[in-house]
Amino acid sequence: MKRELRTEDAEMALFGVTPEFARLGKSLTAIDSNPNMIGALWIGDEATRRAVVGNWLDLPLADRSVDAIIGDGCLSAVISETQRLRCLEEMARILKPGGRAAIRLFARPSKTEPLGAIKADALAGKVKALAEIVLRTALSLPVAAPDYGLKMSAVLDGINEMFGDRAELMAAGGWQPGAFAFIDLYKGSDTICCWLNEDIHVAEASRYFNDVRLVASGGYPVAERCSILVVSSPRS
Repeated sequence: MKRELRTEDAEMALFGVTPEFARLGKSLTAIDSNPNMIGALWIGDEATRRAVVGNWLDLPLADRSVDAIIGDGCLSAVISETQRLRCLEEMARILKPGGRAAIRLFARPSKTEPLGAIKADALAGKVKALAEIVLRTALSLPVAAPDYGLKMSAVLDGINEMFGDRAELMAAGGWQPGAFAFIDLYKGSDTICCWLNEDIHVAEASRYFNDVRLVASGGYPVAERCSILVVSSPRS
C-alpha cells in the first residue's frame, strides 16, 4: 500500500478504521458509518488524523481534496452493484489530479472451491486462522449477478454444515472455544457482503478511472484472493 500510494507526503482518506492503515500518510481522515466500530478500533484522533462518522456513498470530503484513498475490503462491504458504483464515483470525486486509490479486494476465484476442500484443509491442520475459513466459505457459496450479495448468516450456515462437530475442528487447529465468538455473531444476521470476481471489479472501476490495475497483496494464506485494486486518473 505504501509503495502504490506513495503515502509519505499524502493527504489520505481511509474507508473504515483499519488500525494497520491509520498512521499512513502526512494526514488522514477515516470514514466509517458505524460509531461503535470507530469506538472499538480507531487509534484516537491526533493533530494530523481523525475519524468521522460518514457514508462512503456520500463522503464528507470536498472535491479533489485528497492525494490517496485506502481501504480494506470496502467494496465487499457495500451491498449492491449500485452502491459499489456510487462508492467508486465518490472515490473519483475526492481524489486530486494525479491521486490514487488502493483497495484490497476479497475476490471470488475463477473456479469455485468446493466446501469439502475447505473442510479437508481445516481438519488436516492446514488452516492457521479461523478468518481464512470464513473468507473461503464466503467466496465458495453461490451468489447472483449483478449484486453478488450474500448474507453473512448464510456463511455461518455453510461453516456449521462443514463443522457440525466444533470439537474436531478445534482439536485440528489448536483453537479454544472462544475463538469462534466472532463467527457466531453472524447467527440471524441480515448483514450482506458482496463477493464478485476480479474481472467484475476491474470493469466497474474502469467506468470511473482511466488507469485500473491489480497488484498482488503478499504471500499470506488466501492472498491470491485478496489482490489490491489500484486506480487513478478519474474520468471526467
